[in-house]
Amino acid sequence: MSTPHNAFLFKMLAVSLAVAVLPACTTVKVDMPELQTVLPGQMDAASPRAPGTPMADLANWWQTLDDPVLTGFIDEGLKNNTDVRVALARVKEARAYLGVAESTYYPTVEASAGAGRTRQNTPVPIQNQIQMPADLPIPMPQVDTQPSTSLGNTHGFGLNAVWEVDIFGARHSEAEMVRQLMFGAQEQQHGAQLLVASDIASRYFEARGAERRLILLQQGVTVARRLHQYAQGRFKAGQTTASEVDRAALQVDYTESQIEPLKALLQSHIRRIAVLMGRAPETLTALPTQPTSLRLPTALPEVMPSDVLERRPDVRGAARKVRSQAAKLGSAKAELFPKFYIGFGALAGRMHPDAIEGSNFSVQSLGVGMRLPLLEGGRIRANIAVNQAQLEGVAAQYEQAVLTALEDVENAFTAKKAFDARYDKLSNSARLARKVAEHKQSLFVAGQELLQPALEAEATALQREDETIQGDVSRALYTVLLYKALGGGWSAQRDAWPLPVAKPAMALASPPMPAGMEGL
Repeated sequence: MSTPHNAFLFKMLAVSLAVAVLPACTTVKVDMPELQTVLPGQMDAASPRAPGTPMADLANWWQTLDDPVLTGFIDEGLKNNTDVRVALARVKEARAYLGVAESTYYPTVEASAGAGRTRQNTPVPIQNQIQMPADLPIPMPQVDTQPSTSLGNTHGFGLNAVWEVDIFGARHSEAEMVRQLMFGAQEQQHGAQLLVASDIASRYFEARGAERRLILLQQGVTVARRLHQYAQGRFKAGQTTASEVDRAALQVDYTESQIEPLKALLQSHIRRIAVLMGRAPETLTALPTQPTSLRLPTALPEVMPSDVLERRPDVRGAARKVRSQAAKLGSAKAELFPKFYIGFGALAGRMHPDAIEGSNFSVQSLGVGMRLPLLEGGRIRANIAVNQAQLEGVAAQYEQAVLTALEDVENAFTAKKAFDARYDKLSNSARLARKVAEHKQSLFVAGQELLQPALEAEATALQREDETIQGDVSRALYTVLLYKALGGGWSAQRDAWPLPVAKPAMALASPPMPAGMEGL
């Protein structure tokens, strides 16, 4: 036979269960802004990728150069570079914040216990209330009024449980916002990896170029000194003027003056490589032996505009900001609707006055509550308008990131082709100059030509070869710039851990993404 007390508890339990299952049928909708920019069907400067063919693997693009020294430097940099480690720490921080945000999905349960000795002179109600959060509309259990006792001890313990039932998705929207920020932090880590790989490669190519140029400069100094000695001999023989001797001496000084700055430039590149690898600059003073040749890729990657959006960490990160702001807007909209709570509390203990026999006490409470904003001066709707405007702003920033990425790729392809063509011309010029120098030298050996024309031809050949080296470095740098513009240099396999799969929100419909943001 049921008692009124049991009937009341049964009704409260039924109401609690009904409130708990409501989230399955109620959502808050967020409309995503549409992109104003229409993506082109293909790039102008890049060869289009054939339909159905996979995108080129750009994660470890430097391995195609067949330079084990460079590969070792970049691998070490991706592990130990301070910027990468800072970005990884931010990913860990964002992951921890996500755990905090997702904790609101579940009830909060607290236990308490205490003991004390009390003196009471007049009859007053003893309200041993369970300490639930004061701002939740949950009924609080109380102990009946007790008669006056002179002196006695009391001890007890309690258990509290409170759950906000996220019917309209406020808590899930907030967790989704943090989840997208966490993915954005992951993209920042990818961006740091991309920059480290490209910076190490750029410095490495410039350092190798400086090494090669130093060898040519030493040869140029030797040739200039021989020309100076030859001019001095002719001057003593009365075959030339003093100005010719001075001109030859000037060329010696000019050629020698380039050596020390070039050495300093080489050392600055080497020190920078050390720092990019996470080392002290003094730990790397020279590069290991250079491979036989620098093998740059002969075929450029085939690229579609969608490939750029998929690979570029800055574009992917901008897409995450849009999704995060959309979730934040959903949370702001959910504030217009009621909030529902389920609470349970239990308290038990014993009061034992000194003068009389003690007695046990216990009390339990189960309740539901609701809070609905009625008059708040337009604060909630103003906050919705703020978040709506912010969503439009980050969507425009995403468009800007897309356009900038496409511009970078177009410029990088154009510059790469231009500097490749320039290098071909310089190489041909250097070959011709070397051929002329060898011919002049053979004429001098055969006694058909003076030494001065042979030495001047040698100096010209060295100058053309120096220009060719600089052209080779330039095309290598623009190769790095191209892979950087394409978003190469990172992979999910290098992450410290797999990121969690996004949980479906109970109360926020997944908003449609602008074109180009799907799958990010």
